[in-house]
Amino acid sequence: MIIPRLVISPSTSLRGSSRCIIHNAIIIDYIEQTTRARARARLFSTFSARLTDKTKSKFKILFCGSDDFSVASLKAVHNAHDLWESIDVVVPPEREIGRGGKHHKSLEKYTHGIAALQQYALSHSLPTHTVPSEGIKSWTPPNPFTMPSPSHILLTASFGHIIPLRLLKLFPEDHRLNVHPSLLPRWRGAAPVQWTITNSDKTTGVSVQRLVKFSQGVDAGDIAGSVSAIEVPHDATYATFLPHLAEIGGKLLVDLLRRLQNGTATFNPQDESGITLAPKITHETARVDWQEKTAEEIDRIHRGIGHQVHLWTSILSTTAHFISLQPLPPSEYPNHLMSEAGTAHLIKEGKVRRLFVSCGKGTWLEVVEVQMAGKKVMGVKDWWNGLPREVRDRGWVKMG
Repeated sequence: MIIPRLVISPSTSLRGSSRCIIHNAIIIDYIEQTTRARARARLFSTFSARLTDKTKSKFKILFCGSDDFSVASLKAVHNAHDLWESIDVVVPPEREIGRGGKHHKSLEKYTHGIAALQQYALSHSLPTHTVPSEGIKSWTPPNPFTMPSPSHILLTASFGHIIPLRLLKLFPEDHRLNVHPSLLPRWRGAAPVQWTITNSDKTTGVSVQRLVKFSQGVDAGDIAGSVSAIEVPHDATYATFLPHLAEIGGKLLVDLLRRLQNGTATFNPQDESGITLAPKITHETARVDWQEKTAEEIDRIHRGIGHQVHLWTSILSTTAHFISLQPLPPSEYPNHLMSEAGTAHLIKEGKVRRLFVSCGKGTWLEVVEVQMAGKKVMGVKDWWNGLPREVRDRGWVKMG
């Protein structure tokens, strides 16, 4: 900083002390003016930088998903217009839809074979791409995502595919995010909501995690944000509970994207000691173990996975699927009947027919609708009338 000199003309008559005071006053005034000018310059520079950053920080999003859970996240992001410059949507091949397994036609919503996420994307004119039937490993993402860029971001929710490392590398490390309907590390895997209900968890959560390479583990990435202490209703089913988690997940994702945009996002490693797994739901998962499971446990399994695959048991050399069932309260237990687990009794109450099945630990279950292999769904009266005469005459049949 150059300080101006005090010039005193020969005619000026000032004592030394007066000259010093005037000189100091000029210096102070100059410093104050310079300080204010620099502050204004810094303020303008900061404002300009923020204005530029706001423009540059809009994301180009590649969103991968399939079912209604992913629709909620896409919808929330799509409505946050300040966050994105473009959105491309990626869906799996037809019938590989939903959390927890493939090809469960009875449970997912389709319009002419189109997945829920694809329906949303098409109705809002978002570019849509389908993973080829041979899988995602050889799939090439659409432009501009073939080349890395700080503005690109990969989002997944209920996609059903492990993103290969070569695709992950096309995005900045903190720009690879997955919305997961559990409080990680609890229920890592394909079916967290199903296992939350089946296990009778009282509370759960929603997490947004960093996507990492498969060798590090499924759903093993650092946590960018989560919502905890979400109460699980005592009568929750997958179909009734998932929309609530989906809405929370969408809001959480938008909040995180805003934090990424303004540079305040943080990522925290998962607590490895709290890991539980939520594997895919299979046909065997739905097999009823009458001896080991109580009526309440069987009911929870039904509520957790019944949207996806119906509980079933072997009976008379064939298979019976349970479409509708409920545990009996202890006050209604038919204690006068033989209670060997897996024994089904037809109870006649006037014109009404009820089917009670004994379960583990002396509990009882009522079956309301049954479907035999290759047959239509029936009420218990019609189903019972189709059984062999000797079974109908004795009034009970063994299952399992």
